[in-house]
Amino acid sequence: MQKTEKIMNKRIVRRLFHHYANSGKRRIDEIFGDEKEKTIRAFFGRLPLQIAIDAGMKRIGLTEQMKKEFLSKNFNKQTLLNILNTVSEHGLKLPFRFDGPLLIVWNYTNLCNLRCRYCYQSAGNLKSNELTFEEKIDVINQMVDANTSYLALSGGEPIMGDRFWDVLSYASKFLHVTIATNGTLLEDRRLVERLADYGTKNVFVSLDGSTQKTHDFIRGNGSFQRTIRGIENLVNNEYLHVGINTVVTRRNFDEVPAILNLAKELGVDSFSHYNFIPTGRGKDAFDQDLTPEQRETLLNMLYDWHMKRHETKLNIISTSPAFARILYDRSSGGRSGLFHYTADNATALTGIIKYAGGCGAGRVYAALQPDGKVSPCVFMPAVTIGNIRERSLLEIWQDSELCKQLSDRENYHFYCRNYQYICGGCRARAYAYGDILGADPGCMVYKKSVGAVTAVEEMERERITA
Repeated sequence: MQKTEKIMNKRIVRRLFHHYANSGKRRIDEIFGDEKEKTIRAFFGRLPLQIAIDAGMKRIGLTEQMKKEFLSKNFNKQTLLNILNTVSEHGLKLPFRFDGPLLIVWNYTNLCNLRCRYCYQSAGNLKSNELTFEEKIDVINQMVDANTSYLALSGGEPIMGDRFWDVLSYASKFLHVTIATNGTLLEDRRLVERLADYGTKNVFVSLDGSTQKTHDFIRGNGSFQRTIRGIENLVNNEYLHVGINTVVTRRNFDEVPAILNLAKELGVDSFSHYNFIPTGRGKDAFDQDLTPEQRETLLNMLYDWHMKRHETKLNIISTSPAFARILYDRSSGGRSGLFHYTADNATALTGIIKYAGGCGAGRVYAALQPDGKVSPCVFMPAVTIGNIRERSLLEIWQDSELCKQLSDRENYHFYCRNYQYICGGCRARAYAYGDILGADPGCMVYKKSVGAVTAVEEMERERITA
């Protein structure tokens, strides 16, 4: 990969990337489906980029049909433009920090019909200073200008937000839109149909137990049955990719296999493990955090399920950057994680993984709060790097010193050389335990390296003796 890095950082290559990202953008538009200009100059203008795209897609094993599908989606064009801008402006560096946020997680509203025990947003009542409809449309335009490709609408319960359907319809014209929901409102099939009709691609539903007792303890009485009905309605809609999100704590740790089997039975497309992070309503629930040993057991279990995904039809995702380490180790370096997603062709991607792997806070994605504040991660709602009511999204992203620090793993207060660019540790968990540039105290590698009691165990001991 050093050879690739050397080539990519050459002045002529960076100038070529700058050309395609700016004055030569029309050639990219043509490759992605716009009517092609039929001149010799235009043909040779497209040719270098077309060759590079074809070579890259061949390397990661995309078929001709997959390539056509990729080139048919506008948000993929924005990803390419983002990469071109990044390399032209900053070169190819470790790890790769996008010139504009590739993904925005937007807490669309603080309004919610539930009062979940560990809600990172402490959602419930509508806040008086949430963005107006005009501001919401403007920020979507800002995302497009920043070459953002993916938008996840969360909350609160986003469906309850003001002008939600109008904003969803507009956003889906430009961005790959995902909805994160508690699922209870989706027992109304008409809402599911509207989600599909208005351009939603993915819907992820929070499910924190395989039984009513476990789930309702966290989400509220009666929520389990309503959520299951919502999931069933989603699965029955052929246009939606459906996933289950589960925050794993000590309370439901032993139930994860049953939740996975339930996900398979329901016929959803994916299961996402969410790291428990002591924030929001869960800021004092350190005693519910997994021990390093429990997290290691969980991530290895998820690897086993990942390896039988063709049989179960269930894709496995984890927000824990340590999952990439498990993938890497158990496949003898043959697999790893691309951000928080698994990469089946990682043998071909081993060079890319070290640029794209690990925690993406402030590097790959940012969070937008209901009032316009911007955070480096949705699980750090109190950490603000700017407000779109005062500055543009792109300016906030590019000028944030904190985000630059989060992207500089050489200056973390703890890191492990072997997995520095595969994992890098969860910044939100490090922040929750007191040091945003420090270690994730729930990491087994960290526990072994310090040879002492971890912060998770220390806080549990203090709680018991208090």
